[in-house]
Amino acid sequence: MDSTDSNRPHLVSVRGPRLADLEPAIARPREKMLKYGARALTSTELLAVVLGSGVEGENVLRVAEDIMRRHGAEGLPLLTLDGWRSSRGIGKVKACQLTAAFELARRILVRPASEFRVGSPREAYELVRDLKRARKEHLVALYLDAQNFLIERETISIGSLNTTRTHPREILQPAILHSALSFVLVHNHPSGSLEPSRDDLDFTRSIARAAELMGVGLADHLIVSPRGYVSLKERGAL
Repeated sequence: MDSTDSNRPHLVSVRGPRLADLEPAIARPREKMLKYGARALTSTELLAVVLGSGVEGENVLRVAEDIMRRHGAEGLPLLTLDGWRSSRGIGKVKACQLTAAFELARRILVRPASEFRVGSPREAYELVRDLKRARKEHLVALYLDAQNFLIERETISIGSLNTTRTHPREILQPAILHSALSFVLVHNHPSGSLEPSRDDLDFTRSIARAAELMGVGLADHLIVSPRGYVSLKERGAL
């Protein structure tokens, strides 16, 4: 053997530990589910089961923990396909699977839109209670028919710092598409405040004017937070 070979440092491929190497079988999410059932798993463990595998250098529980830390369990159903794809360790295939799973769950658990009548701010709030704990700002529209029954709920934008950045056509185009007679706007304040800003009030009035020109009525604009909701119509802003 050449003496230089014996003195040359060996290169060792370093990989992160696998979940199977670190934990006893019963502590792994799938094995735990098989033994005790799904109810015994934490939200992070359930997400890890859905993910199936991690990424090089990081096991699936670490990937799931990172996603839960960023979005929280209540934020997962609100993630779009692009939102899932932007998460570390989530490729396009997993992103599609996760988006499909939450959409299927929503369709199973939520009653058909035609069963909901929105005759008051409270009834509108009941349809958007999920927004009160969202960590990013969401702008949502509830499109209504002539009897104030819900035709469609649509998320107009996510993550904008200010609702005034949304163009009126993004709100009114679905109203025309769904032949809605009126609609309710809803946006959340992740800060927890229920007080409308000057921009909120100006935005509401500008959308009401644009909607009137299109023959559609803006019935109300709700601000939602963990503290509840505020109706701008009841505040006299409409």
